[in-house]
Amino acid sequence: MSSAHEDDTQANLMSPQNATVLVGLLLLAVIVGEVLLAPADEAAMPVEPTAEEIAMRIEPVVSLADMRSVASMASVSAGSANQTPDQMYQSACLACHTTGAAGAPKIGDAGDWTERLGKGLDALVASAINGIGAMPARGGSQLDDGQIRAVVEYILDNSK
Repeated sequence: MSSAHEDDTQANLMSPQNATVLVGLLLLAVIVGEVLLAPADEAAMPVEPTAEEIAMRIEPVVSLADMRSVASMASVSAGSANQTPDQMYQSACLACHTTGAAGAPKIGDAGDWTERLGKGLDALVASAINGIGAMPARGGSQLDDGQIRAVVEYILDNSK
């Protein structure tokens, strides 16, 4: 290679365009290094959950006993005319209204029922019959309107 050709190649390597690209790449490397290698801010660090929080997160929403009662909902039919409101609650409502599954108001928790009761008993019964939120119509049971009313009254009586 000739000496003149080597001088042209060196001049092209140090052109203003190449210098601008080199400076830009260096600036980008500094910014990336600051972002990726910067010490973590303690305020941004996640807080370690307590044992109680972990237990609450992994606690099953519905127990095996609750699932058995849900399975028994299929047996609730015309023969349920002789059941007490408690028995109907146990067979159709217990799984969600005992655990609060899917946001269901819990039996025994007056706070869960106060606002709902403000709409009136008939509105609560209508919601139970037609379904509301995640709750299917009639709670997924075969209970008739009178039985639904009896179960709603039972839940309210046990939530004062």
